[in-house]
Amino acid sequence: MKLTISKETLLEQLSYVVGAVEKKHTSKILENVLIQVSEDSLQMVGTDLEIEMSSQLNIQAESTGTLTAPARKLFDICKALPNNSFILLEAKENRLFIKGARSRFELATLPADDFPLLDDIPIKQEVTIPENKLKYLMEKVSFSMANQDVRYYLNGLLFEFRNESIIAVSTDGHRLALSEYSLDNVSSNPDFNIIVPRKGILELSRLLDSSSEIPLTLQFSDNHIRVFKDKIRFTSKLIDGKYPDYKAAVLSKSKYSIEFDRDLFRDTLSRVAILSNEKFKGIRLGFKQGLLSLHSNNPDNETAEEEIDIEFSGEPFEIGFNVTYLLEAVNHLEGDTLFLSLSSPDTSALLHSKDDLNTHYVVMPIRL
Repeated sequence: MKLTISKETLLEQLSYVVGAVEKKHTSKILENVLIQVSEDSLQMVGTDLEIEMSSQLNIQAESTGTLTAPARKLFDICKALPNNSFILLEAKENRLFIKGARSRFELATLPADDFPLLDDIPIKQEVTIPENKLKYLMEKVSFSMANQDVRYYLNGLLFEFRNESIIAVSTDGHRLALSEYSLDNVSSNPDFNIIVPRKGILELSRLLDSSSEIPLTLQFSDNHIRVFKDKIRFTSKLIDGKYPDYKAAVLSKSKYSIEFDRDLFRDTLSRVAILSNEKFKGIRLGFKQGLLSLHSNNPDNETAEEEIDIEFSGEPFEIGFNVTYLLEAVNHLEGDTLFLSLSSPDTSALLHSKDDLNTHYVVMPIRL
């Protein structure tokens, strides 16, 4: 195998696949990237057995070959070489030689036959959605995914496909995020749900362009999702589990619905959060006639308090929340005005905006 390629082109191809590669794995081959060179193309593949990223590029090579090389080391070497330089990749006797400008590097390789490529996936469903809309859906809700929760089905994002819409949902058991996107026709097949694991969501979101309206085709088997974007192919296993009934968590009726200036509420939360408990991030909201008070304290007996004028009439009450959860919800809503809906001091709060009607955030209260 021997080819010459510009630094920028090689770095771009590596950046697509390196995110799928584990930095440290019990199997050494999974720390490598598969490099396949034919006479007119270069293909790279990275995997951790849960997700697989593949990129392909048309290129003229001096000689063909296939091998695997340490993904992170190769990426870091290419990144460190001077801009606008050309890189020579050459394989000899289980070694990969990298030459760029006046630099020379030599990497150990492993046989390509040992690399665990995914088999062909029997596609059963297909859905088409604009690239920017898919990225929008994921960014609206992915921050609420659990991370290494024993309830494995929470460590991912639920997609619910209906005939005229796609609903994305995530929850870590303490808060829930939901966003819906309407389409003329998603699928002529029956409604179906999938749960994409956390790492798959983060890597797919990184791959997508928020300014592109190009339609993307999502393909599904019983156990996988596959997405094609240009010459890049993303594949992820699905989480096999039953997702909680998210509809039950979203308030259908509320006793109180308080309107806020979004920027004022966000900035006030940020200030009062400074002196909240570093571990629990608790903040107390006190509602009374025409006024909301926000209060926080910490184990050093330091306190912060601020008030906001609001439209509220009813019996005074207090409720506690994790201020980080409130702030993340507020930051992901659009528009100048948002609403905080509550049924009682003991139930969860619903945050939504009249300028973002398809997105809702639910935050559970905490005891302070």
